[in-house]
Amino acid sequence: MSRSVEEHVHAVAEVIRRAAQRRAQDQAVRRPVTEELTGRLAAPAVARLDVPGFDNSQMDGFAVHAADLARADIALVTLPTVAHVVAGGAHPPRLDPGSAAPIMTGAPIPLGADAVVPVERTGAGEFGPVGGGALIEFREPVQPGTFVRTVGADVTSGATVLEAGAPLHPAAIGALVVAGVESVEVAPPLRLAVVGTGAELVSGAVPDSNSRALAAHARELGLPVTTHVVPDDPDLLGDVLAQLAAGHDLVITTGGVSAGTREVVRQTLEGTPGAWFDHVAVQPGGPQGLASVLAGDREVPVVCLPGNPVSVLVSFELFLRAPLARAAGRVAQRPSGSAPLAEPLASPAGRLQARRGTLQADGTISLVGAAGSHLAVSYARADVLVLVPEHVTALEAGDTVEWWRIA
Repeated sequence: MSRSVEEHVHAVAEVIRRAAQRRAQDQAVRRPVTEELTGRLAAPAVARLDVPGFDNSQMDGFAVHAADLARADIALVTLPTVAHVVAGGAHPPRLDPGSAAPIMTGAPIPLGADAVVPVERTGAGEFGPVGGGALIEFREPVQPGTFVRTVGADVTSGATVLEAGAPLHPAAIGALVVAGVESVEVAPPLRLAVVGTGAELVSGAVPDSNSRALAAHARELGLPVTTHVVPDDPDLLGDVLAQLAAGHDLVITTGGVSAGTREVVRQTLEGTPGAWFDHVAVQPGGPQGLASVLAGDREVPVVCLPGNPVSVLVSFELFLRAPLARAAGRVAQRPSGSAPLAEPLASPAGRLQARRGTLQADGTISLVGAAGSHLAVSYARADVLVLVPEHVTALEAGDTVEWWRIA
């Protein structure tokens, strides 16, 4: 039974989610927290420090006793300044009532002070001499705690910084560092195998560009990947898939899934439990398949893509990239938007058409190449996929289309 694009997106995402879940149960690896750290946490990361580590100022201004300014809205309050307090300096002495400490953002709050007044809210609008001695006019009251970052407000020592499964993106690395976490348990990454099929690939008559392109996509996501080529021999393909399942978590095949007489992937896997082979309502990339192979008590999913190079690349973008990126702790969604077409196009009824294009400086989309699924060079020259909905059969120049950034 054929599927909609949305149905196949969910089906592929689910098998990859389950594969990632099984892989996460394997032995985790402890790694130091460095800028190279990627993937997902296998266990919660616990703070070793309070964040912030001390009460500090949120603004450039004056540390004060709030009580000193209680009647500033009725009568002007003038306070003398003490020495400036700066970030990175020694902790300042206690602030006596009736005085103000010029303080910079991130600097420690002096003992006794309980609020900060931004410099721009004072009469002079400046700090005065570094050593103090200026007279500063305050014209409004301030509540205790105003513009004060309190110790441990973000996280306290011993509390969880990030939960198990959290992606290790740049912000996560920064959070771990600031919380004093030196090493974490990282879930092992999904291990991918890409299998190109066809005698023409084995002989070299046709270069195996599909495997190289898919491997490049996997490595861009930080996932380990191996590539393999198998001729049109169902028995040999079955043996290779069984061997790969023992050391991989996901297998991606290219070619051999359509309705021809030498569709080796379909012939090998179609009769296995839970296998599905049919068409998805998309052009290019209509013929698709999902199956699995056993490795002991593990069921390793096999995502079966068509063989034309553009079909493979479009299929990866539509069905594989987002769930693989999520499993790898990377940003799943491609940048997207909408823009007017620079030229007309035609599209088949009942199918989502993915055309290739470039986003121009004037904000329009120019198509790159024709709609053919064999035009790999045209695909490489594009920087967006142009997505034409199933119900649209023609668009004119100036009509708005949705695009996904691919380069």
